[in-house]
Amino acid sequence: MECDTQATAVDGTALVTAVIENPHDEPARFRLRNELDGPVWPPRRRGHPEAGWDENGYEGVLEPGERRALGYAVPAAAQAEPATIAWTEPAEATDSEPTAETAARSFRDPRPPRSVISPPGRRLDEGTTGERP
Repeated sequence: MECDTQATAVDGTALVTAVIENPHDEPARFRLRNELDGPVWPPRRRGHPEAGWDENGYEGVLEPGERRALGYAVPAAAQAEPATIAWTEPAEATDSEPTAETAARSFRDPRPPRSVISPPGRRLDEGTTGERP
């Protein structure tokens, strides 16, 4: 695996970018490990960390020749080598198929839209006669 990383400091937080490439002829599973002093703040979707992320880094699969850009934040000072590839291994064909967790992340937000919720302090039946149509 080839990995190019950099970190930028912004108000006491390091913004880390990594570009990982699989130069091999086979799919490969890899682990990107955070090397900064602090927990990983991964990208989020609907309030949940994106699939593959945990407090120490990212784990994923790259197809042959595939390249992936990743980014995260850490409440720490930036340094020259903010992340490294901890390990790689050949990937099984089933590694790239979605899991129940990744499927659940694709569901829409179960809360009703704000437009159908009455404002605080106002009852839904205000302005009606109480009769049913």
